[in-house]
Amino acid sequence: MKIFRFRYQKKIQYGVLEGDQLRPIQGSVFRRFHLAKVTIPLAEVKILPPVEPSKIVAVGANYADHARERGRPLPEEPLIFLKPPSAVIGPHDIIIYPPQSRRVDYEGELAVVIKKKARNLSEEEDVRPYILGYT
Repeated sequence: MKIFRFRYQKKIQYGVLEGDQLRPIQGSVFRRFHLAKVTIPLAEVKILPPVEPSKIVAVGANYADHARERGRPLPEEPLIFLKPPSAVIGPHDIIIYPPQSRRVDYEGELAVVIKKKARNLSEEEDVRPYILGYT
């Protein structure tokens, strides 16, 4: 199932992709929901970022080939850092480079959208109930 967050007629909502149509979600995408009977043509909506996060927790220097390209070793422990919520943009939005930037680098990014809070899960626990999806 592909879930999109979108704006249609000035209203922001979630919907499920069905071919070239979005079927709006009624209820909370993070809890229980059902699908509306109506569909909206994908061409008539603006696709938005999947969420408006309160924070972004990122893991740095975790891609071996990219670290090698830059001549840096992979760290023994993950490098965890935060990014502001404003760092998230939609799939067709323009990336704005800060004017003071001398070099802008690329990386493949994978974001996990968390569905519900989890704390102190064991390595054996199934994490799928806590994950809404990825982007």
